[in-house]
Amino acid sequence: MNPPEMLPDLQNLLQHADHGLSQIGELVSKLKDFSRADRSRHDMFNVNDGLEAALKICHNQLKLRIEILRDYGEVPQIECSPSQLNQVFLNLFTNAGQAIEGEGQIMVSTRVEDSGVVVRVRDTGHGMPEEVRKRIFEPFFTTKPVGQGTGLGLSIVFRIISEHGGRIEVNSEPGK
Repeated sequence: MNPPEMLPDLQNLLQHADHGLSQIGELVSKLKDFSRADRSRHDMFNVNDGLEAALKICHNQLKLRIEILRDYGEVPQIECSPSQLNQVFLNLFTNAGQAIEGEGQIMVSTRVEDSGVVVRVRDTGHGMPEEVRKRIFEPFFTTKPVGQGTGLGLSIVFRIISEHGGRIEVNSEPGK
């Protein structure tokens, strides 16, 4: 093959490489923002941006079978530990994804209610009975088989939300 004939293939290859590098750059930027350990508790934080960062981090885990539906409202920035709230969002999305067998949806919404920011995460998973729902925030409680879960994800979520002066509620029943 002579060089002029190779030019279209080379241009196509370079476009794909450029796109890949752009995606990697965006992911690294989100990871950096997500894991900022140097942020103090007194940072102002955009919850919608934090949700997007967490969704970007778990994108590969969810992308082939779970559709993400977003309904973000206009919410004020809040004073918090951004890296801790990012951990909350990541744990919630991971649990929601694990609760969905096969294909499904995770719906994420934000609103201002009663002078506070409310984040709702809803999934099309299999739901849980009342006796399980009552225990999901207990450390080491898990419904997963041995070796597949530590039972710490939601207890960490509960602790972080409580330390920030917030509250978390779970509404579920078998099949919902």
